[in-house]
Amino acid sequence: MIKIGFVDQYLDNWHSNHYPEYIQLAAELYGIEAKVTHAYARENHPDAVYGLTTSAWCEHYGCIRCGTYDELIENVDAIMVMCADDCLPHEELALEALKGGKPVYCDKTFAPTYEAAQRMFALAQAHHTSLFTCSAQRFCMELLSFQRMEIEQVRYCSSTGPGDMVNYSIHQFEMLETLMGIGAKRCQAFLSGETVHIVYQYEDGRMCTFTQGKKLPFHLFAETREEGVKEIAVTDYYMNFMYRLLRFFEDEKPPVTKADTLEIMAMQQAGRKAIQCPGEWILLPCDSDGITD
Repeated sequence: MIKIGFVDQYLDNWHSNHYPEYIQLAAELYGIEAKVTHAYARENHPDAVYGLTTSAWCEHYGCIRCGTYDELIENVDAIMVMCADDCLPHEELALEALKGGKPVYCDKTFAPTYEAAQRMFALAQAHHTSLFTCSAQRFCMELLSFQRMEIEQVRYCSSTGPGDMVNYSIHQFEMLETLMGIGAKRCQAFLSGETVHIVYQYEDGRMCTFTQGKKLPFHLFAETREEGVKEIAVTDYYMNFMYRLLRFFEDEKPPVTKADTLEIMAMQQAGRKAIQCPGEWILLPCDSDGITD
């Protein structure tokens, strides 16, 4: 059985509360023996009244509470660095896991900056640690079916979604990257009240658009040379994601490439900068190979 360890800033958050069950369901569905068995958190839940302490969370989810990070690394086969609601601590939180040599999944958003993402991959490579990160929405059933089409066929994509640019935007960027492939070069932002609209231009002249508003639903459209414009449903993704996660823990082959992740981080970072300079073209901090200019 694959013993999975959770590392978090504090437990009792949406992803940490739901992923043990999702992993168990996927393990049963796909015949892969795996379970969340250990957990380590740097602090208790900040809400002492309504939030579970680390000990209470571990008791509730049937996990062994590890007193130290090293104890967790020593006793598990794979590590999930969580803290999905706040990417700012991710680099520091993942530090020991990336040096541990066991497969690591780092929850969304991977890193607070493109430069931090580069450092995290470099550290993992130096210690022969397989590393994978993504948004679950990347594995929407309909998107996976559409993805079988050659990327060269996709001429334009557009997405809408809710939330904030710092963290929640990752879902849209993952889906756009899946369809458009690598090659985004620059972006330009336009603002309308609290809604943000960003145009990304690729080295081959193609474009995609990202639109985010606090309550906008997820929508994804793609135009291809042969099939015209098609709406892609953003549904039915968690079990697809869990299957690829468990396979990664088995074979240590990341289903999302380093180059993809680095470009997504670059798109997000350039987008944040573009919002501060509406109407101006902002260059992404990397080229198509994920190398800093």
